[in-house]
Amino acid sequence: MKPKALIAVDSGKYGTKAILYHNNKEHYVYFRTKMQEVTTSLDIDVTAGSYVIKHNGKTYIIGNMVDESYSSYDLSKEKEIHKLCIYVAIAELLKQANINPSTVDLKVAVNIPISTYKDATSKKRYLEFIENLNNPIVIEVNGVPFMFELRNTIAVFEGVGAVFHDVKSAKNINTTVVDIGGLNVSYCIFDTVTPNFSSMVVSNDGCNILKGKIGRMINERFGIAVAQNDLERIIHDGYLMSEGAIVTDSYHLIEQIKDAHFQEIISFAKSRGYTFNNTNISFCGGGALLLHNCIKKYFPHAHTEVNPQFTNVKSFLQILKIKNNV
Repeated sequence: MKPKALIAVDSGKYGTKAILYHNNKEHYVYFRTKMQEVTTSLDIDVTAGSYVIKHNGKTYIIGNMVDESYSSYDLSKEKEIHKLCIYVAIAELLKQANINPSTVDLKVAVNIPISTYKDATSKKRYLEFIENLNNPIVIEVNGVPFMFELRNTIAVFEGVGAVFHDVKSAKNINTTVVDIGGLNVSYCIFDTVTPNFSSMVVSNDGCNILKGKIGRMINERFGIAVAQNDLERIIHDGYLMSEGAIVTDSYHLIEQIKDAHFQEIISFAKSRGYTFNNTNISFCGGGALLLHNCIKKYFPHAHTEVNPQFTNVKSFLQILKIKNNV
């Protein structure tokens, strides 16, 4: 019997996160979910978190080197960008751990939107899409060829937070998870580790939407046009810099927009029956970092996970361990 290699992948609209567990060791990878097809021969030095890949006769650049304009704003995850990012994550982790995929029993868990998870037909179609219809997956990543197969892949819904990663802490308590992603915000209430089906909802209030609001404000208030690459830096810096100088009032106005956006996230939850009473409240996802001040302001006793962008994928890995008796 082949030894098992467990790989959990969370490919979001902003970033792709993945963990491999093998021989009692964990390996991690993170890169931006951006993909650009190229039609000319490439001779470039690939930086960390970036990959030149060849798949099905086409060549792509994936990851940090790709311009922000190539980010995906499509609500569906059944897209080539997510499938290829999942394959790249698997290949990169196998390379890190020096594993030949033919020598291990590869067990994989991937993220799936709540709306797809709740529909059996959509869920089945998505898994068939990721598994390449049970055909071998052949891909070249940064000049290294890989071939592997995906069978019995597990789909885990977005918004599980740390519930399954830290099962002992979740026992005998009620937990409300608010997962703030790049495009969506996923909500779920757990009774210990059991999700409440009717509480599983999703809004389109992720941080890419927040960036769009900030871009419009800058254009209207200061008469400055900002590109997608500019917005990525502005939202992380917290202020606008133009021609080398920080623009007066930009910090205050950006904080106002963040505040209003966070209130929209909470208002949506309340409109779907969330009261936030008698429950532990957990914020996760990369958006929890950007909105940290707002979370502390309105939910001072809520828990924001350390490295919240990895919270879901750690739970995915724990589910894999349980299902595979590892």
